[in-house]
Amino acid sequence: MADGETTTSLWEEIVDALNAVNGSHAGHRAVHAKGMVCEGTFAASPEAARLSRAAHLQGDEVRAIVRFSNASGNPRTSDANPIAGRGIGVKLHLPDGEAVDMGAVPLPVFMVSTPEDFLEFTRARIPDPDTGEADPQKLIEFVTAHPETATALQLGLPKLAPTTSFATSAYNGLHAFGLVSADGETTWGRYSWVPVAGERYLSDEERGAADRDYLRQELGERLASGTAEFDLVFTLAAEGDTLTDPTRPWEGEREQVVLGRLAVTGVVDEADAAGGGPLVFDPNNLTDGIVASDDPILAARSPAYSVSIDRRMASGG
Repeated sequence: MADGETTTSLWEEIVDALNAVNGSHAGHRAVHAKGMVCEGTFAASPEAARLSRAAHLQGDEVRAIVRFSNASGNPRTSDANPIAGRGIGVKLHLPDGEAVDMGAVPLPVFMVSTPEDFLEFTRARIPDPDTGEADPQKLIEFVTAHPETATALQLGLPKLAPTTSFATSAYNGLHAFGLVSADGETTWGRYSWVPVAGERYLSDEERGAADRDYLRQELGERLASGTAEFDLVFTLAAEGDTLTDPTRPWEGEREQVVLGRLAVTGVVDEADAAGGGPLVFDPNNLTDGIVASDDPILAARSPAYSVSIDRRMASGG
C-alpha cells in the first residue's frame, strides 16, 4: 500500500453496498431507515428466572424502548412494499442503569452465513444505473452458488408480506443465544417476539389501497386506546442444531419457553428516547446471564452498526 493510502474495512464495504442498493439518505440508518419509536414495559415469566440470572428476567417489570421499522434503507419506501419486510428493536432498561438490546425481523432464517457472503449478496442486488433494477443474472449466480440462500428466500419471502399492523407481525432474532442460570448452566436457543393479537396479513386489495405510511398510522391509533403486546418465546436448541449458522432452520418439534411479555404503550420521539446520543439496538449488547453464540453474522453486526452510526451522526441524524 502506498504512503497516504487508506484501506476500507469489510464493515465499511458492507454499509457502502447497502447504501448503493437503497440510495444514500443522510441522517438515516443504512437499513431499517423508516421507523417509529415507542415506549412500554417488559415483565418476565417465572420460567425465565429459572433459566437465566439476567436482571431483566427476574420478574420485576422493566422499562422498554421499542423501534418498529420498515426494513428498507429508503426512508420513503411504502409500508405496503411486498418484499421490504419489517423489524423490531427492543431496548430493556436494567435496574443498574444499563440496558440490553434485541433486534428481530420476520425472516425465520438469515440469507447468508458469513459477512463476506453478505457483502457479495448485497452487491448482487445493487441496481443498474441505466435500468434502476438489479441484474437478475447476478442474483441467480449468487443463489446458485449458495443453496442456503435459496432455502432462506423460499422460507422468508412469505413472511415479508405486508401485515395489517406492526402489532400483527412476528419477529425472529435469527441468532442463537445462551441463557445462563444462577448455578451456571447454559441453555441455548433462538428467540422470537410473537404477537398476542396473532399474525395477520393484508389482502391483495388492502395492499393496493394502503397508504405509504399505514403501519405507523395504524399503530399510533392502536396505542391511543390500548397496547400492542408480544410474548418473548425462546425455542430451545436440540442435539445437532447449529448455534453458529443463522441460515439453517431448526427443523422438527422443539421445546419452547415463554420468557415474558412486552407491552408497547405509546409513541415517543426518537431523540427523547435516545437521551442525547444515537438510538442503537445492537443484539451483542448483553448482560450477565445471557451469552452470544459464535455466529459470525451476529459478531459482524456491532462493527457494521458502528460504521452506519458514525455516518448517520456525522450528517446530523
